[in-house]
Amino acid sequence: MYAKRIRRTPVVRAALLGLAIGASAFLFGPAPAPAEARGGGAAPPPNRGAPAADPNQVMGAQLFDQCIRWVARNSPVSRTQDFYIHVTAELDLDTTRHRGPMRIWWKAPDKYRQELTSASRMTTKILNGNQAWIVHPNGRVDRMHTRPDAAAQLAQLKDDRARMGDLAQFITLSSLKGRGVVFTFGGEKEGSGAFAGKWLKITRTAPGVNRMHFWLAYTRDPQGRYVATYPGIIRVDGDPRQRLPTEDFVLRGWVDSPASQPRAFRYPRTIEAYSREPGRPAVRFLRATVNDIKINVQIPDARFRPR
Repeated sequence: MYAKRIRRTPVVRAALLGLAIGASAFLFGPAPAPAEARGGGAAPPPNRGAPAADPNQVMGAQLFDQCIRWVARNSPVSRTQDFYIHVTAELDLDTTRHRGPMRIWWKAPDKYRQELTSASRMTTKILNGNQAWIVHPNGRVDRMHTRPDAAAQLAQLKDDRARMGDLAQFITLSSLKGRGVVFTFGGEKEGSGAFAGKWLKITRTAPGVNRMHFWLAYTRDPQGRYVATYPGIIRVDGDPRQRLPTEDFVLRGWVDSPASQPRAFRYPRTIEAYSREPGRPAVRFLRATVNDIKINVQIPDARFRPR
């Protein structure tokens, strides 16, 4: 599962637009049948002698389902076969500093392409099965799979591809829900500064993985019940034992796609990501403007070969 495998390499942390990437279409896939926020839908009778369901967990699951439906516009994505994302990013990590466009293609089961453009110079990395290339800004192509001294780079690229594959499958509902996964309603919250807004907090817990927290925008129906819409903030808890900081993703400007490029989902126009270590102030490591995002568009195999 994504939450068990993913490591936050520079490419992955950028791709967590997703988070995500995830959380526009990179986080949300199909939803189950609609249910009311409170008491809606006929629940199956409980097993004889089973403990009563925690009302905050029932509420959390229902609100999260509403958010999924709002983002996905009721369009199911049963499984991701390929995806493409184009952003303009400001990325600041320990080993990576980037200003400019970033484009990523991924196709199951083993294809990956990344283009980074800085100062009008583009560097491309391609992985197709066990073959890998780097296309430098001057057009020179390095065959990494034929160079013994590039073994470490090749291994890192394969690792990035695997993490992107994890992210790709994380957009489906089966990766968000499952045995032992619980969504707990944490009440109304109001944030300030970068986290300004009025939200409903939902915490996702699952066996053996770090917690995730979602702050959802909301309205109320005529009966005064909560109706969740978009995720405004997503937090992935850190793990000091693995030297992983807590990371916050702030998603703003949720829009429907333009008529000229229709999409079956809504997505945020801007994403900011902050890293927080215990006892230290939060540091922003990513600001991105989402220019385009596509899922299951049958990316041609030629995209994963150097030209």
